[in-house]
Amino acid sequence: MMAGVFNVNRKDETLTWQTVTQRIALGFELQEVEGELTPDQILKFNDAVVIDPDYQREYRSSITDESSLIESALLEIPIPPIFLATQKYRGVQVLNVVDGQHRLRAFYRYLNNLYSLKGLKLLPGLIDKSFNDLEIDNKTSLLSKGITCITFRDFPGKEFELEIFSRYNKGTKPLTPQEIRHAVYDSKTNDLVNIFCSDLIKDPKSVLGKAYSVSKDRFQKKTIQENIFVILSIIEHGIDQRFLNDQGKEQKVVKSPQFAEAYMKAKSENNTDASYEVSSKNFSEFNAFISRLAKITEFPFSREIYGVSQRGNKFQVSISMILSAIFRKLKNSDFDFELLDEEENFKNFATYIKDLLSNSYLEDPEYSASTTNPAEIARLVDDFDFKVPA
Repeated sequence: MMAGVFNVNRKDETLTWQTVTQRIALGFELQEVEGELTPDQILKFNDAVVIDPDYQREYRSSITDESSLIESALLEIPIPPIFLATQKYRGVQVLNVVDGQHRLRAFYRYLNNLYSLKGLKLLPGLIDKSFNDLEIDNKTSLLSKGITCITFRDFPGKEFELEIFSRYNKGTKPLTPQEIRHAVYDSKTNDLVNIFCSDLIKDPKSVLGKAYSVSKDRFQKKTIQENIFVILSIIEHGIDQRFLNDQGKEQKVVKSPQFAEAYMKAKSENNTDASYEVSSKNFSEFNAFISRLAKITEFPFSREIYGVSQRGNKFQVSISMILSAIFRKLKNSDFDFELLDEEENFKNFATYIKDLLSNSYLEDPEYSASTTNPAEIARLVDDFDFKVPA
């Protein structure tokens, strides 16, 4: 009984972008018509798409974001479906956009030559081209591409429509950047890190489980994996790294996720046994190093490693970057890590690390920039000069 009362009469169909943009144009035209509509106009505007009902979010997409959608359509990369709902507007049955406003605007604006493509990663030859600038084959291809439209008809009322919109958006969980990297940059090294993290989540109270501050949330969002790729990137290539941006210009790596992306991309492009062995060896040796540091504190990647007690936030990216850079420096100096197994040597090392970090920019009250600033980390590591007493 209740299901019949609230039957939303869902209809799924695939429409071409040409058809969808024509319906959007009708929606805009309808809102401009003055006076009472004639029967012919009511028929003309039937199922016009109203792209911005009053509950929709403010449109905030950048041209780069819009361009990415056009690129995806041309490459036949799946685009999430559009959700529509019927509504009476001035006697006309129109389709309100429940979800998909940004996608629809991107295509409507592009097919009407309101912007040219920017920041394309897979089709750089189309950068700076408006729709009119495309070759005829690309034009016809784009117009004929399909988008899945899920339409709810016979809604009980506006409040019901708003509730559906609210529930859909509460349930939406967009992929994190690291989840996207995980899907795109497949490699043996990627598998290595994922297996390691899967093992950690099974034993979160192990030495390394505590060190990496493993949790279900950090694991599912692939935050731990990103942290590890930043570490491996620094161990293998150092703290001073550069990459090519979308315009082919060299830029310095300044943010920690950029270390992860550059490393994962390189491992994907060079997915050989030799490349994997370098990663595996470095990671194994670094984890042995961290296990030794865990004798100082259960959470060596936190400020607790140099004596600052804190609640929560047991993994700080800045500390992990510093420790991986220090590890690289020791490794490149042929330091014998087994010397740290001796109690006296380890005490000296622990004291040295504590003094180095507690007197660094990390605890400088005048310092207000990012704690993961590679330039600051490089200066700190340059000052690192621990030697085992003779």
